[in-house]
Amino acid sequence: MLGPVETRSVSPVFVGRAEELGTLHDALVRAREGEPQALLIGGEAGVGKTRLVEEFAAAARHRGAVVALGGCVEIGADGLPFAPFSTALRSLRRELPGELAAAAAGQEEELARLLPELGESKAGRHDEDGMARLFELTARLLERVAAEHTVVLALEDLHWADASTRHLLSYLFRTLRTGRLVVVATYRSDDIHRRHPLRPLLAELDRLRTIRRLELARFNRDEVGRQVAGILAHEPEPDRIDAIFERSDGNAFFVEELAVAAHEGCRAGLTDSLRDLLLVRVEGLPETAQQIARIVAEGGSTVEYRLLAAVARLAEDDLIEALRAAVNASILAPAPGGDGYRFRHSLVREAVGDDLLPGERSRLNRRYAEALETDPALVPADQRATRLASYWYHAHDAAKALPAVLEASVEARRRHAYSEQLRLLERAMELWDTAPDAVRRTLRPVDDAEVYPP
Repeated sequence: MLGPVETRSVSPVFVGRAEELGTLHDALVRAREGEPQALLIGGEAGVGKTRLVEEFAAAARHRGAVVALGGCVEIGADGLPFAPFSTALRSLRRELPGELAAAAAGQEEELARLLPELGESKAGRHDEDGMARLFELTARLLERVAAEHTVVLALEDLHWADASTRHLLSYLFRTLRTGRLVVVATYRSDDIHRRHPLRPLLAELDRLRTIRRLELARFNRDEVGRQVAGILAHEPEPDRIDAIFERSDGNAFFVEELAVAAHEGCRAGLTDSLRDLLLVRVEGLPETAQQIARIVAEGGSTVEYRLLAAVARLAEDDLIEALRAAVNASILAPAPGGDGYRFRHSLVREAVGDDLLPGERSRLNRRYAEALETDPALVPADQRATRLASYWYHAHDAAKALPAVLEASVEARRRHAYSEQLRLLERAMELWDTAPDAVRRTLRPVDDAEVYPP
């Protein structure tokens, strides 16, 4: 069993995406009939965009299509000019050297701006007319190559695309009218903040009826189970699937990492590489926004805005600016149906929490507990006792935690939450010996009727 696990973290079984793959296959059929197709595939990082494109590319090759892959490259603040087109055309030249040479005949000097292998680029005009001519020649080149061969042009990571790449892609989507061509482009939806340069292009392309746009959702519990089974090469226990599904939020990449980490006995359940990857974007935030992320990580799955403000102790303008930075970076998200914030991924919250120093974690929990004691209305009434008990417990203040935990256990019993009551009473036993005598003497005994459900 160990052999397959050690050599692969990616499931050999393609899971889910039947509808999306069907849409791509339909586009291939239409393209083979001479109707060019354009598709945009969006989804958060790690959700499975690349895997979907790979599966489609393999199926397209099996049906006789020529597949040319290209990807945007992130360099500094902007991407490498025309990088995905240059890579894709280079791939096309390897697959169909004669056809591409014939299609480019007479225009090699200008097309060399995209594909240097065609020759020395012409020292022509560097204005809008010159760019428009390059775009037109590129469209004509693709149409000619795709006249006799079905061609799939797949461009990945548009969120890193430079302006020239975005403009060329927009031109192709608008002008390609003939040829057996499928153009597929992918982008990370969680990277497209309000001021991202790709956002206007997506809004513009949405209005074109010739473009189909797919948004990949996270996996459900059954799909996660099949993915884990493929990675481990055996059917995992239901409890393990439940745990991985809850922690991964159905993100395919996180499922892979957690499945292998659990199998290898990683104590924290997060490999060092995954933890580092999860923290990269957080560490790129301004310092105040990083501070807010750390505070939210200790507050619970969702933290109300007023509670967050009380704990952060920042001027309101500074707090809002920090929250905006964290939301734009897709670290935090407004809580649905409420006035609060949560992490977009529970694993990012876990990684941020794990990165806190022991004293830092205790201090933050004490701040939460003190803020809640000062103003109980900061959280919903049905959560108050449980959250206060949790904050004091993780603040390592036995004198405050013991009575709070016992009160929360009584509230849990009142609501017939007996498993939660048992967990709280176990915490009370843990705290009993470390709590001051003066605190223990103020607590009334808990009888069997309060501990055991009727």
